[in-house]
Amino acid sequence: MSSRININFEIDDKYEVPQVIIKTDKKSELIDDLIRAIERVENKEGSKIAVYEGDTTVLVEPESIIRLYTENRRIVVKCESGVYGSRLTLKEYEEILDRDIFVRISRFEIVNLKKVFSFDLSMAGTIKVMFGDGTETWVARRYVKTIQEKLNNLSKGGGIRE
Repeated sequence: MSSRININFEIDDKYEVPQVIIKTDKKSELIDDLIRAIERVENKEGSKIAVYEGDTTVLVEPESIIRLYTENRRIVVKCESGVYGSRLTLKEYEEILDRDIFVRISRFEIVNLKKVFSFDLSMAGTIKVMFGDGTETWVARRYVKTIQEKLNNLSKGGGIRE
């Protein structure tokens, strides 16, 4: 498959809902990326996530989430607007959040790469993650290679894709 993509657009009155068809000789990472991008656009309208502050339900934009982590066997969602509880699991968050932006760094934590201020790779075998608000966390050893690959891909690709 070449790196070029042919895009065709047709207006047809018989389709009330847009239909996207991808034709290719084989499935590839590029095709998976295209499908995820289309799904993100499709889900953007209803993309708010319900989190909880006591008995109050708060709707937050995924982009405002800084990190999600487990504390005392509960999921905590740290956002720009505050710290909330959640009824979803980290696995469920992995399925609904953008994989290009949200990355698991341990069994107990997912971070938003757009909210990371820096990564400290100076200590052999581990990575310290620092956020703009001064919060720090660590990448579990088992996820270090994955994070290093993600960072290499970001530096080669020119940044985080929207």
